[in-house]
Amino acid sequence: MSDHDIVLSVVDDDGIEAWLERVVDEPFRLEQVSRSDLTRVLRLLEATTAHVVMVEISEADMDQSLAIITALTSARPWVTVITVCARANQELLLQSMRAGARDCFVAGSEAGDVRDRLRRHQLLRVGHYDDQVRSATNNLTLVASASPTVDTRFLAQNVALGLNRLFPNERCLAIDTQPAERGIFYLDVHNEYTLENLLASPETLDETLIGTALEEYRPGLRLLAGGIDSRELEGDRSADLFIALNHLMQMFDRIVINVGTLESRHWVRALGIHASHLLITMQPLVDQAHAVRTLGNEWRSHLGRDSQVHLVVDGMEGKVPPGLDELAETAGVNLLGGLPMDWRHRLMAMNSGLPIQEQSPRCRYSRGLQTMVNKLESQQDVSAGGSWWQRLRSNG
Repeated sequence: MSDHDIVLSVVDDDGIEAWLERVVDEPFRLEQVSRSDLTRVLRLLEATTAHVVMVEISEADMDQSLAIITALTSARPWVTVITVCARANQELLLQSMRAGARDCFVAGSEAGDVRDRLRRHQLLRVGHYDDQVRSATNNLTLVASASPTVDTRFLAQNVALGLNRLFPNERCLAIDTQPAERGIFYLDVHNEYTLENLLASPETLDETLIGTALEEYRPGLRLLAGGIDSRELEGDRSADLFIALNHLMQMFDRIVINVGTLESRHWVRALGIHASHLLITMQPLVDQAHAVRTLGNEWRSHLGRDSQVHLVVDGMEGKVPPGLDELAETAGVNLLGGLPMDWRHRLMAMNSGLPIQEQSPRCRYSRGLQTMVNKLESQQDVSAGGSWWQRLRSNG
């Protein structure tokens, strides 16, 4: 059976689920998944490359259902979303169509009619995964780490500044999921507007809000504090996060997110499918190299086919083994580069609240960082095509 014959059923009602199991038969195969976790729905969609998703909708849970429909149609424009309801309701139909659904099945309908309509939707689909129809956005760089001792805030800040220098005419957003009380990242900047505000009212996000709530830190670069607890990244809240970030991805050319360590799993699960790059950062320690291998194996199923995974070794000492190549081999992830500790210049930048690239542009860290960013972008047009995935499989 082709993956394109799989139909995802995002249904919690036992009666509707039982009816679907009776009417959806060969050549289709029904895959059930709960509405409670949007990230699981998206992962299953990614794993099967299915093209039809049926979403339960009811008056009691209309907001949740509409959020799921919006998230699905935003993340996977080629997917056909069909709503399923217990009884016909004109308002439900109109609301779901506005959110992006293309049809509505009423539980109890004649089985032959349902199958015929499913076949038509399969034939009329916009395209499919293998035709290079992709998510509308693939512009995230996620910065994660193998250990809480690794400073991803400093790295993500500097990657964003490096990209801003490299592409001065593009719009870049940097999100710090571990903001401090006194600023975003290590920079002397204070924005009252946070990701929490955005999640509270995602429908208000537009160019006017971006222009007023998020002042440019440097021309083309804006910063956003995004401290969200892991409990906020599960269930219905994950749908809000996905929709909000999807809106941001439409408005910016590049988004860099510091996902750190403790919450990284939730962020990779929620947004990895849109990542162009996932940077896994470690210190030059063998234990952390093994931790990177474990993370790579765990996270690969949450990433898109074109996502590239890179290893960054932070705090390298050139004369102390193991070397970069040996660490990368142990980690099983493609090496992007190593950054020197250069503690004096790092400390000056952190305490002053200024970018290290501006305060100490000729220091070893600044030069190494920009070389790494240049290398990162030089690989952007090279199709990963599964190269990193194959490497993880062969080494795992």
